[in-house]
Amino acid sequence: MGFWEVILILLLAFIFIGPQKLPRVARELGKGARWLKKNYTDFNVAITKEASEVDADIQQWDKTKS
Repeated sequence: MGFWEVILILLLAFIFIGPQKLPRVARELGKGARWLKKNYTDFNVAITKEASEVDADIQQWDKTKS
């Protein structure tokens, strides 16, 4: 996003949400973004771990088959 797009979004948020509620809404959006980032990281770690275990199992199976 460019500078003018951010300005437009902030202006629209200011108009529709209002100046009193804007800080609270921004805070909640920040909390939601942190929650998504944490859960994405946890999910990515779990998938990577499982994939490496499957790869190790496949390699072990190939060694026993040969």
